[in-house]
Amino acid sequence: MSLFSNLKWRYLRYRVSLDNHNLKGYVLPSIIFSFITIALVVAYKFLQYTSLWTNWKAAENNALTFCEHNRVTEAIVQPANTWSNFGFLMVGLLLVFIGINDLKIRKPSSNNLLVRYPGFSILLGASCIYLFFGSFLYHASLSYFFQKLDITGMYAVVLSLIAYNLFRLFPTRYAKLKKNYASNHHVIIVAAVLFNLVFFAGLWKVNVNVLFPAAIIVLMIINIFYNRSQGQFSKLYRYLFHLSIIVLLFSTTLWILDRQDIWCIPTSIWQGHALWHILNATSIFILYMCYRTETLDVELLYKDKEHLYHNFK
Repeated sequence: MSLFSNLKWRYLRYRVSLDNHNLKGYVLPSIIFSFITIALVVAYKFLQYTSLWTNWKAAENNALTFCEHNRVTEAIVQPANTWSNFGFLMVGLLLVFIGINDLKIRKPSSNNLLVRYPGFSILLGASCIYLFFGSFLYHASLSYFFQKLDITGMYAVVLSLIAYNLFRLFPTRYAKLKKNYASNHHVIIVAAVLFNLVFFAGLWKVNVNVLFPAAIIVLMIINIFYNRSQGQFSKLYRYLFHLSIIVLLFSTTLWILDRQDIWCIPTSIWQGHALWHILNATSIFILYMCYRTETLDVELLYKDKEHLYHNFK
């Protein structure tokens, strides 16, 4: 790497609040990713022509609307739609270990909320990993149980993003016992986990083609409202934010084309739904990096709210 490239990389790491991170911290997630990949590939080679899901309850509703040909006598019914989920695993592991590294480095004075409160990185990363396993096994089996994990995994990711954006809007609360302002991050993270349990308990059965887009719209509204209320953002923040939306809209277009059989070659490895997986994982990662470019004077925010509270009294 040239000196110019090295300086440019250091500058980029600083802009996305990764300046205190190093590659050694990501050896373990790389090993985990490689191990899971190799284990699944080897298992598939041994079991490829084995029907593993005959006695499992079949999935409902969207299960048969994908373009890809269903290989019902094989271990993986929809290969392209199954293997394309590895993007979620990669992004999930990266986010979890970025959060863990933030915890180790411990920068409570950071002016970036994700660095200051790593629980949100870990929550989003864990949700992506959960979605990976749910969606991988769902498209491999087209079974009802893994369909539940797939759908609740989708909601888990969106709820994690909604939780962080609500925290950006309401980062503090007044603690009467301590008589000062305290961070809301614990409350919001716990609330997100509880909402995930509600979805797992039964809310996931609500028509996903209605409720999931509604959740995405809520996320976008909160994002846009926050962006407008703040006003000033760096060029990198705006670029990454718009890029994440463009990627998401493109992936949604491919999902629609696949579902409506407009772009559909059932036996091809190029499936619209598979690309939807890959692009969604990409969009999540870009949006996360967008959030890490944001800088706030958090200490001033606390002081201002405390001042306003005492004046109001």
